[in-house]
Formats: sequence, C-alpha cells, structure tokens
Amino acid sequence: MNEEFLRVVVVRRGKVRPTEFRLREAENGLSLFRKVDEPTSTEIIDAVRAAGKQGDLAVVEISVKVIVDLGLRIVATKGGTLNEAVNAIHIEPRPSLWRTIWLKLRGRPIHMWLNEFVTPRLAESARLID
Repeated sequence: MNEEFLRVVVVRRGKVRPTEFRLREAENGLSLFRKVDEPTSTEIIDAVRAAGKQGDLAVVEISVKVIVDLGLRIVATKGGTLNEAVNAIHIEPRPSLWRTIWLKLRGRPIHMWLNEFVTPRLAESARLID
C-alpha cells in the first residue's frame, strides 16, 4: 500500500506539532484528504483556510499503511469546506466497530483513545511536503 493521505496542519517555527493530530471531544475521526492530482494540495489548503483554519498552513503526507497498521478504518465523510472538489476527497480514519464498542463498554470516549494511542504515531510518521 503506497497510497498517502494529506492533512492540513499549522506549522510553527518550521515544525509540525503532535497537537495537529488531536481530536476534540465528540469527534470520531481525524480530517484527512485523499492524495489526488486534482484538487491540488494548494487548493486543499485554500479551502481549509476559507473554512476557518488559521495560521501558517501546510500539508503533511501520512501513509495509508500507517492508518491500517493502527487498526483504523477509512470512512468517506462530507468535508466542511465550500469547495466541493475538496469535500469529495475528504475522509476520516476511525476506530473499527469492535474497538468503538469496546471503548463504549468501558466508558472511554473515542477522542481520548485516539489522542493517546493514534496521535503520537500519526505525528511521528507525517511528512511535511512542499
């Protein structure tokens, strides 16, 4: 699996921090985009900026293999930008159904599990692209 996903992140002092891969309460998956020829990464950044993300924005690549190795499933979801082409390639890696049930039975919010288990691994595997 050589496919890659893209994530729009804020770059601070030339670095991407792990906090760029954290979920907020009640979120079930991290906002990513399929890497395709069109729309370009610049168009994705512009759409995300227009939707309200602020700061020095850049794109990182995350291998699909990393997502799969973490036991996450890839779910196509409606993007939250005004650019329909960008929204069409929006996806979220989410815990498997059995993992979700396991977490709920233990009273553990999905975002907390993802932030503790998934975020560090995504952050260390993400590669900043130009």
